[in-house]
Amino acid sequence: MAFRDIVNQDHAVLLLRSAVRIGRVGHAYLLVGPSGVGRRTLALAFAQLLNCERPDGDACGECGPCRRIASGNHPDVRLLDIVNERFIERPGKDFKGKEIPVDQIRALRQDAAYPPYEGKWKVYIIADAERMNASSANSLLKVLEEPPARVTFLLIAESSVALLPTVVSRCQLVRCAHLRPDQIERALVERWGIPEDRARVLAALADGRLGRALEWARSEEKMDARDRLLDLLPQLETGDLMLRLDAAEALAKPPESLPLLPELLDLAVFWYRDLLIWKQIQQPALLTNRDRQAEIERLAPAYSEATLGVRIEAVEEAKEALRRNVNARLALEKLFLSFGVTPLAAPTK
Repeated sequence: MAFRDIVNQDHAVLLLRSAVRIGRVGHAYLLVGPSGVGRRTLALAFAQLLNCERPDGDACGECGPCRRIASGNHPDVRLLDIVNERFIERPGKDFKGKEIPVDQIRALRQDAAYPPYEGKWKVYIIADAERMNASSANSLLKVLEEPPARVTFLLIAESSVALLPTVVSRCQLVRCAHLRPDQIERALVERWGIPEDRARVLAALADGRLGRALEWARSEEKMDARDRLLDLLPQLETGDLMLRLDAAEALAKPPESLPLLPELLDLAVFWYRDLLIWKQIQQPALLTNRDRQAEIERLAPAYSEATLGVRIEAVEEAKEALRRNVNARLALEKLFLSFGVTPLAAPTK
C-alpha cells in the first residue's frame, strides 16, 4: 500500500511525496478522480509515509505503523466511509446511509483536537466527500479554517464540483487520472498474475479504473455473466421473437443483476467492435476478446460493416436508456428486437 504499489498516478504521488520530503505537509488535500483509479490507496500510502518509522522517500511497508495502517487498525489514521460502514462514531438510529451526517464530522473535529496517540501525524480520510450535506460541510470547514498541528485531512471525491467551494479552497487539489488500457493490462499480468487474454478483456472493461478491473477479476460470478452474454449475442441474431423477449427478461429480472447491466452492455460493444476489427483488418492483437478469436473468425463473415455499426449504435442507445432510468427490461427488449430488423446469413462453418 506504499506509493510504489500505485499504478501510473505519477503526478499525484510526486506532489504528496514532495510535501513530506520538504517538510511542508498541507492540512488538507482533495483527491479527485473517478472511483477505482487508486484514490484511497494513494491516501493510505500518504498516511503510511507520514507515520513510517523507516521512511526512505516512501513508506517501508514493514514497520508497526505501516502494517497497522494497511490493516485499518492504527489509532491515528481514521477512515470515514459511510458506504462501507466505517464511521468515526456509531451513527444514530435515524441514519439513512445516503449522506455524511453532521454528527460524524463533529466527532471527527473533536478527535482531531487531541494530539496523535502514538504516531507522528493524525490522518483523517473522508471517502465520498461529495456526500457531505451543507451542515456537514460547514462543520468540516471550521476545522479546516483553524487546523490542529500534526493533523491532515484527505478528502476523496469524484470531482470538486459537488463540494462546498469554501471547503475546496482550503484543500490542495490532487488529481487522479484514468489509466490507459495497456497500463491496466500490464499491471494485471505483472502484479496479480492474471492471464494475458483475460487481462485484456478486464483492461478494456475497466474504463480507465484499475479497481474496476480487479473487482471483475476477483468475481467468478461476473466473469460467468460475461461468458453467458457473449454466448447469447450470436443466438439472438438467428433466434425467433420469443428467444429475444425471454433473453431480455432473463437479464433484467434478478434485481441483483441490474447494477451489472451497464458493464454487460459495454462488453456487448466490445464484442461487435471485435467483429468489425476482424472483418476489416484481421489483427488478433487488436481484439478485446482474444480468448474468443476462433469464434470471432467464424462469425465475422456473416455481418456487413453497416450491420455491425447498427449493432454498436443500438447497444449505446440501450446504455443511454439505462442512464435515464428507463425500465431495464424495456430497454433490453428494444435492443434485442432491433437485431431482427437486419437479419444475418448463417455463420460460415
